[in-house]
Amino acid sequence: MRWLICAIALAFASAAEAEPRRIVSLDYCADQFVLALADRAQIAALSRGALRDDSFYRARAAGIRRTRGTLEETLALRPDLVVRNWGGPWDASEVYARFGVPVLQVGDTPDFALAREDLLDAAQTIGRPERGAALARDLDLRLERLAARAPPTRQPVMYLSAAGAVAGSGTMMDAAIRAAGGRNVRTDESWVVLPLERMIDTPPALIVLGFFGHGRNRVNPWLPSRHPALRRALGEARTVSLPLAAISCEAWYAIDAAETIGAALRAP
Repeated sequence: MRWLICAIALAFASAAEAEPRRIVSLDYCADQFVLALADRAQIAALSRGALRDDSFYRARAAGIRRTRGTLEETLALRPDLVVRNWGGPWDASEVYARFGVPVLQVGDTPDFALAREDLLDAAQTIGRPERGAALARDLDLRLERLAARAPPTRQPVMYLSAAGAVAGSGTMMDAAIRAAGGRNVRTDESWVVLPLERMIDTPPALIVLGFFGHGRNRVNPWLPSRHPALRRALGEARTVSLPLAAISCEAWYAIDAAETIGAALRAP
């Protein structure tokens, strides 16, 4: 019995030692994984963008130290795990490996299945698999609910950002449109700036807008969204604006965007 108790104690001690205790996040997309999964006491620092209005978990970031994410500043925080999407050096895994610090790469998933895997993997690495599992179950339920409520006929939908970018296949926005019960009008891959004339001549049933009216965009008079012809076309079209925080990074919480699109498709 004593041997069994000692073995269990050692197992728990090893698990505790494996959990990262000083996590540093290098960008605001990575921040969302850390804020969703880690204990507050585990977080040594978040990125400077953690409190941005398009940071999904920005309310949880209040009071947590923020960093510019430079190599020197990050190492000074003595991290035992660095989490990144695009922040820091492009070869962050190799760079931080020289100092014995592992790097967890997250985000940029093109669909909800891969976003779910990414979430569960991050939760395991951070040492909180139960939180990842709970978020994954919530995602599954919401996807099932959307599928059950989808219109019988898939209406054509186009996503348009304030910068004029349109989402094609292989993007999380395409996955959100399909999960909502819509049909993306763009079938070619990735992102493209759609010619203004094409959108005006053949408008889809629903135009999904992203980052229109955002503070950083209102000061740029050259954006396609400021063009008078486009503004007239949008004024005559059926549109829905997406919550900024749900679409600023390609991750599991894009389900919020899918639900917004689904509600617009079901509206009379």
